[in-house]
Amino acid sequence: MFKPKMIENEKDFSCSQGHKLPVVTIALDPTLSMNQRFLCTECLENTDLDGRVVGLKKMISRIEEGQIKKMEKVEYLITSQIQLIEQLNVQVDQMKSLVIQQCDQSITILKGWIQNLQQKGSLQNCYSFQEELYIMLQKQNKADDKFQQLIHEIQQINQCWTSKLHLKLEVLNTFEEYTKFKELLSNLELSCKKITQTQQQQQKSVGFQQQHNQGNQVKISECEIKLKLIDQSVKQKEKCNVIVFDSSGSIMVSTEKFEIIVWSFLNGTIKLVNKLQGHTSQVQCLVYSNKQNSFISCSKDKTIRCWQQLNQKDWISSQPYQQHIGYVFCMILNQNEDLLFSGSGDQSIKVWKVDFNQNQLTFLYSLDKHNNKVMSLSLNQSEDKLVSCAKDQNQIIVWERRENDQFEFKYFVKQSIQEKGLKVLFIKDNQFIWITGGIEIDQLYVFELEQGVFQENKDKTIQLTANNQNVDEYRFPIVYNRERNLILVRHKTYIYIIREINDAKYKIYDQFNCQTCLIYGTITNNGQYLVYWDEKQYGYSTYELLNQ
Repeated sequence: MFKPKMIENEKDFSCSQGHKLPVVTIALDPTLSMNQRFLCTECLENTDLDGRVVGLKKMISRIEEGQIKKMEKVEYLITSQIQLIEQLNVQVDQMKSLVIQQCDQSITILKGWIQNLQQKGSLQNCYSFQEELYIMLQKQNKADDKFQQLIHEIQQINQCWTSKLHLKLEVLNTFEEYTKFKELLSNLELSCKKITQTQQQQQKSVGFQQQHNQGNQVKISECEIKLKLIDQSVKQKEKCNVIVFDSSGSIMVSTEKFEIIVWSFLNGTIKLVNKLQGHTSQVQCLVYSNKQNSFISCSKDKTIRCWQQLNQKDWISSQPYQQHIGYVFCMILNQNEDLLFSGSGDQSIKVWKVDFNQNQLTFLYSLDKHNNKVMSLSLNQSEDKLVSCAKDQNQIIVWERRENDQFEFKYFVKQSIQEKGLKVLFIKDNQFIWITGGIEIDQLYVFELEQGVFQENKDKTIQLTANNQNVDEYRFPIVYNRERNLILVRHKTYIYIIREINDAKYKIYDQFNCQTCLIYGTITNNGQYLVYWDEKQYGYSTYELLNQ
């Protein structure tokens, strides 16, 4: 494998006398310098040699023999090490084959699982009109019983396929991705239980559901909501401006000054996963995709960034996108998640094309009619109207989508009061709520579409707890969960739970005082958990929202 090679050429050797004759002899006198040891034929005739001499050819041969023996030892050492590494390589290759085999078999199991559920679903698409008419007229709950039976069958299917998966993937239990996989399986196992709970809640309010579907007067369940404290152990001295969740509720993202913090969230308990750097000033708002493991952030550094999950722990940031010349305060995504709207201190709303697959934004156009900082944005369900409010009196604007699919200014919404507001949200296609943000007035206003214009419905105004000591904070936007008929409002020091009641008005069902205005949080997408950071606790509080 390894052969000795002399780097010099013997023809280049010359004696110290410069005779320009080939060197033929080597003087073995250690006191001589290197070139004095080289002797040509003329040197041998004219030099008195007291020491031993050896011919050059013979000396080259001796040294080469020594190098060959040395290289034999080197070769043995290297070869033995390589043999051991090759054995390791064989073992790794065998493990690779095993992992690939297990993953391929797991993919086959998952495809079979999906096909099994699809077949189960396809069996439900046929019904008897006469039978359903009879059930409806007799006001029986057979449809609910059938649905409960379907849930039970799906649970059995899931348990069967989950057990098969566990056997195949147990070999991968040391991988970080396996932990995430186990969490997803756990969420899947819990999902049917949550569906059952939701179905039971819906059964209690079946009259409301039937009347709502028929377009009649809304009737809702009168059940109370109880807040159960789960955890307050996670502390954070620096302020958290915003909290969002992924669609499954297993990932929570919050902020700490310039940093974005990623947490795992399981049964109301949060655990730190990673801290992400990118922004150079306070992060103001986050929006999480409901379709992909991606979210978008904006900041007082006037930029917007897209973040894409690489694995369970790591995320990659896009380049910083800057079209605003002021702080970026708020953002919303459309349902298709291909449009982003951002509001800024520069008094403008920017519209962006979103590509989560490429983790990038493309600026499209700007909406410019406000004369103060844009603090809140909301799209109606049909996404043909956008409402925005700015940090000034009577600064609610309705924008309308036109034939070119671009939004354009429609009108300023008329108000009965002269007051600034920081939060607005569409509750229905033709109804939005707006909350005062100044010192003097503490109220929630309802605006409804009448004769093509959104107008204030004074009969539905809600009086909030009076507080002439503080102004409201724009962070912690209004949250609406349609399935649970739940509106969550943080106003000044209070968090309110509001629901729609029988006469289509709104009622405060519960409220609690956090004794500070610095409260920032949200609820999970399924409305099960409330999480917020506040300056009183200097940490995160998690509550479960239970129906009584």
